[in-house]
Amino acid sequence: MAFLIRDTLLSKQNLGNIFICCVLLLSCSFSSAVESDINCLKSLKATLLDPLGYLKSSWDFNNNTEGFICNFLGIECWHPHESKVLNIKLSDLELKGPFPHGVANCTSLAGLDLSSNELSGPLPEDIGRIISFITVLDLSSNSFSGQIPTNITNCSYLNVLKLDSNQFTGNIPLGIGHKPCNFSSRGKFPQILSNCSYLNVLKLENNEFSGEIPAQLAQLKSLSGPVPNFDGPVSFGPESYAGNSGLCGGPLKPCQ
Repeated sequence: MAFLIRDTLLSKQNLGNIFICCVLLLSCSFSSAVESDINCLKSLKATLLDPLGYLKSSWDFNNNTEGFICNFLGIECWHPHESKVLNIKLSDLELKGPFPHGVANCTSLAGLDLSSNELSGPLPEDIGRIISFITVLDLSSNSFSGQIPTNITNCSYLNVLKLDSNQFTGNIPLGIGHKPCNFSSRGKFPQILSNCSYLNVLKLENNEFSGEIPAQLAQLKSLSGPVPNFDGPVSFGPESYAGNSGLCGGPLKPCQ
């Protein structure tokens, strides 16, 4: 009986030790994740030129209170008291510089909006790794150039992709088109876009697309979005492709 009691006590003690170890491991893991997001924003601030001082005045990393980065301009966290970044929204701040690679350290990032700035240069070749879990990416109205990296198709969670009003060249990567999405850039119109059966936002105006509009795309019936704004199932008319003089077919002029 004494042995049984002793074994039971030992078992309880071991379970207690295991529980404490699990708590410590989870705490360390959470602390590491928080530090990663803080480093993400530090890198972003260091990468971008901020001539109007928006980030300089708002992003103060000397504050060590819990969740302090959630009060930064343009930063939305999953929880206001935890430094886990959900969305980065830095639109129309006259920011300059390249695409900030450091956003890869925001491991729970769901949305990145850098639209209407003066960012330039090519997108990183490994952008599919950098923003692999993002659902909304808005880089519109900047001066990004070069081809759209093919591995952006690895961003399988993308619902909205806005690349309009830049200086991109070449073809749209053929893998894009299996999720709700928003496409605009330069280059030939690939047939793969006709596979966008879940497409709910289409933004193609004022670019330099060329080639024939796939008949399947012109017949999609469940699209909505800003060009034009639709309230229900529709098909696309010529206004949806305005400004792309090289396009033909579908609702536009016949292809020669």
